Amino acid sequence: MSNEAAVTAADIARLFGLSRATVSNWRRRYEDFPEPVGGTPNSPLFLLAEVEQWLRDQGKLMPSSPWERLWQLLEAHRGDQEAADVLAAIGSFLLRRSDGRPVAPAVLNQVATLANEHGALAVEEALWERFVQANARWMAVTTPDMARLVAELTGLSSGTVLDPACGAGTLLAAVAGRTGGPVRCVGQELDPGLASLAQVRLELRNVPAEVHAADSLLHDAYRGRLVDAVVCDPPVGERQWGHEELLHDERWEYGIPPRMESELAWVQHALAHVKPGGLVTMVMPPSVASRRSGRRIRAELLRRGALRAVLALPGPVHLWMLRKPGQPADPHVLVLETTTTDWDQAAARAVAAWRAFDAPDGTAEDEPGVSRMIPVLDLLGEEVDLTPARNLPISAAPDTAEKLLAGHRELAARLSALPPLLPALDWTGQAGRHRVMTTIAELIKTGALTLFTSDAPATPAGDALPLLDLADVLADRPASRRISRDLAASTVRVQPGDVVMPTAGHKLVARVANDTGAVLGRGLCLLRPNPDVLDSWYLAGFLNGSANSRQAGTHVSTAARLDVRRCEIPRMPLAEQRGYAAVFSALGTFGTAVGRAGALAERVIQATVDGLVDGLVAPERN
Repeated sequence: MSNEAAVTAADIARLFGLSRATVSNWRRRYEDFPEPVGGTPNSPLFLLAEVEQWLRDQGKLMPSSPWERLWQLLEAHRGDQEAADVLAAIGSFLLRRSDGRPVAPAVLNQVATLANEHGALAVEEALWERFVQANARWMAVTTPDMARLVAELTGLSSGTVLDPACGAGTLLAAVAGRTGGPVRCVGQELDPGLASLAQVRLELRNVPAEVHAADSLLHDAYRGRLVDAVVCDPPVGERQWGHEELLHDERWEYGIPPRMESELAWVQHALAHVKPGGLVTMVMPPSVASRRSGRRIRAELLRRGALRAVLALPGPVHLWMLRKPGQPADPHVLVLETTTTDWDQAAARAVAAWRAFDAPDGTAEDEPGVSRMIPVLDLLGEEVDLTPARNLPISAAPDTAEKLLAGHRELAARLSALPPLLPALDWTGQAGRHRVMTTIAELIKTGALTLFTSDAPATPAGDALPLLDLADVLADRPASRRISRDLAASTVRVQPGDVVMPTAGHKLVARVANDTGAVLGRGLCLLRPNPDVLDSWYLAGFLNGSANSRQAGTHVSTAARLDVRRCEIPRMPLAEQRGYAAVFSALGTFGTAVGRAGALAERVIQATVDGLVDGLVAPERN
């Protein structure tokens, strides 16, 4: 069987232009249908030659796709080799060279026959499309539509373009093929097979290419090299991307990416490799625009003029357009919302809006409900939420009544979504009995906690590092000020899991810090728990209790000092702590959702008042 192609029922249907139901029906109706030779009961395998002979005998044989037959032949002969490696080796064969990886002569003979008829590039691309189809469940690839849009938005007609997570080179090929101009492509890809495949796919297009197989974040093959443009569809939701190893990497110019914000690491990696004024086009999941942990980096990208546009497209998916700061940037950001339109219309709107916005005069006109130029200062709020839909006001166009109704419905939906966010609790009143309490001072003595106080200067200067100050903590927002490296040399730096608090006031406010690497400002202290014995959210949650505000206060005056060492929390095993930690974290999420609903309510109320005043809506008639 190793030298004969074996196919599933789905493969048979695809090969001969049938429905899967037809193949299943034949298996039940005809006793002489070929017997399975492997696979599983739910997905049996049949020898392709036997199936063809049966179809011929029954007079049901229809012409099959030559590409599908080539793929089945490849699958039958590749053995233990990865399919991407075989495709790369076939590409080398089509380029009339050998990469040392063996490919069965039967496969190469069929490849040569099809290449003579259809061309070498057509053969390689047909195999690539079939590879994507076969691996769609586990492999995320950039769609051709997205690749074309990225190429159009990038608009590169000459120079060098880099894709640091290039996969099989789809984005690079689209950028190079947009105009056919002298574009050189450089890329890097973690998977060696895909990296080799990217190299041959580009060379088959006569594109000068250089692709390295390595992890771009941990082992940058282009360190110190600047290009004219960067395009990237990076891995999403990566947790093991090298956060600890790269904590002090020089690429983190806009802030150290939190562990769960690998996408923001890719953004900064891309910006580190583009020339001043050069364009970066990034495919991003929508959540990156609003996740709380990334708000400080988003704010810094806005302040420095690096982030120029956030385009929401069907999928949903976002495109971030960035330029490496070189000259003073226009203090506006373009947002576009097209998630509910078809792809072609969305792509056309994205291209038109970006070109108008990115033109030398930058005179893009707002399209109500679709696109808008927003002052950067308007986005530097508490959440630094860049989601386009949340930054497009209710339209003042003739259909404002419909827009207003949509706003009312969105508000109702958000309000109805609030109760489920409240965590489930035990209301029997038994949880508080027999608690053994311990003070923060005792925990510090036993090594469960370390207390740090700020020694930052009273009048910081410079813009090298973020400075988390008292106002930031009280407002629960990211660091809003900066400090020079010289002044920050001997200061306390915030680490993941630190609990930050003010040292004065009438109410103790404890926040689990997200501003990793920020300098601790004056008027603040932090507790650094030993994670083996103490959970950060558990600690912060109990410190925020009203009793601890009273316990921490040393006296009542206009300058009350807060001594966190006097506060108490229950002694509890780490496993039980995590139950409380989950509830405290959920309450924080609920509070954020309430705040967003409140902000939306203000907008809807004002829009309703304006609609009543302008005569666009009226009280309901009895």
